Amino acid sequence: MQLIDEVEALGGMTKAVESGMPKLRIEEAAARRQARTDRGEEVVVGVNSTGRTNAAIVDILDVDNDAVRTAQIARLDRIRHARDDASCAAALAALTEAARSGRGNLLELSIVASRAR
Repeated sequence: MQLIDEVEALGGMTKAVESGMPKLRIEEAAARRQARTDRGEEVVVGVNSTGRTNAAIVDILDVDNDAVRTAQIARLDRIRHARDDASCAAALAALTEAARSGRGNLLELSIVASRAR
């Protein structure tokens, strides 16, 4: 009833929304609930209560970004050296022209260019 009275005092729901009151009250309620959860006063299964006594060990993938980058650069270099540059340039030119003119099947031309590397 307090919330309804507050909305009425503001002149109705439209005025309350314009003032930002409902959003503020929702944020306040969410903050209060989160605080109760954080303090363990409110149980949220799967968040702060799992029902298990021992936690499973989770394997975490450790990615070496420098090694990944180096491998990707090496792969691109191999592709560039192995491709037919003339076919690649022709496919890209055809795709570019079709895009500029609005004529031609861009998907088909994109596939041709992709295959030409």
